[in-house]
Formats: sequence, structure tokens, C-alpha cells
Amino acid sequence: MNKDQLNENEDETGLQLNIVERKLAELKSRWPSHSVQPKMVADLEDLEEERDRLRHLLHLR
Repeated sequence: MNKDQLNENEDETGLQLNIVERKLAELKSRWPSHSVQPKMVADLEDLEEERDRLRHLLHLR
């Protein structure tokens, strides 16, 4: 993989990270102060795992 391909992949990963972070912020803005639905908790966990995975990829480069 050449330098241009690495930069392109890094840019794509960064864009994906931005999308995930926006989804997290949107979900947290809808978070009730009590009686959280199990689906919301699962969505939060999935988004946080994806965010962490993408951050890890960016730090490896």
C-alpha cells in the first residue's frame, strides 16, 4: 500500500469516526433521565465500540 492509499484510508476512517461521534451525540441528546429503553443502551454500546475501534485504527497509522 502506497502513501496515497494510506492517506485515503485514514481520511475515510476519520470520516467514519465523525459520523459515529455525531450519532453518539444525537443519541445522548435523546437520552431520558430515567427508564432508558434497552435498545438505546444497546445502540450506545455499539456506537461506543465502533468509535473505539476507529480511534484505534487511526492511532495505528
